[in-house]
Amino acid sequence: MFAPERIRVIKNILLDKKYIHVSSLSSILNVSEVTIRRDLEKLENEKFLTRTHGGALLNEALYDEEIDSDLQNDPFFEERLEIGDIANHMIEDNDIILLSQGPTNLCIAKKIINKRNLTVLTNDLNIASELSCNPSIKVIIPGGDLDSASMCLVGKFAEKNIREFFVSKAFIEVDGVNIKRGYTVQSIEKASIINEMIHIANQCIIVCLYKAFDNIAFSQIGPISMANKIITNPKIPENYKQYFFENNIQFFTAFNAYEGGV
Repeated sequence: MFAPERIRVIKNILLDKKYIHVSSLSSILNVSEVTIRRDLEKLENEKFLTRTHGGALLNEALYDEEIDSDLQNDPFFEERLEIGDIANHMIEDNDIILLSQGPTNLCIAKKIINKRNLTVLTNDLNIASELSCNPSIKVIIPGGDLDSASMCLVGKFAEKNIREFFVSKAFIEVDGVNIKRGYTVQSIEKASIINEMIHIANQCIIVCLYKAFDNIAFSQIGPISMANKIITNPKIPENYKQYFFENNIQFFTAFNAYEGGV
């Protein structure tokens, strides 16, 4: 990752977290602590931050004290948090899990922040940053090409590295769910890395907002039957509830948990 991209990541993390450790940045960005310190020195010279022993503190004198994240401005923020609550109950201490990229999985990360001895594999730098404040959570990022718009790692290098791991549960966020077209996402790159993620998981758990149902995004991941479980909101269409029940697919919503027919 080149210096301008690292600087952008560091700024985003500090705007969200206000403080970050050098060691956490080194792990997230996959560069040496020496390189991170040089980046922090540059940002300190720009008055963006103040370096401390082992980390850096946002210079809030130059910024509003209350800086809303993109998530907090999201009209579906509460629905995403509801999904995060359900996922939190599925994740236990000592688990090895995967969180694919996306704002709903970021809300899952917010909900599991107090877990112990958790290992989380993710290609989303926002998720990695969220979890980095708990030293009891080991965060692994696969490297690869940085999509600066989403702050996620994609591409052949990321996919190759994903294949080196195995996880008990993969939480896969999708953009579309359709009975005929299956699960879909917005880009080929996203679909490609998600397919690798599914292959290394004991359980595939699909995560999506209710508005994803009957939506068909650009690139297909696979049929509805590929999921072990689905987590969503209560307002999903009745025909999907019936389909899941008839095909023995477990699905969970904020107020109810349904299980497919026996």
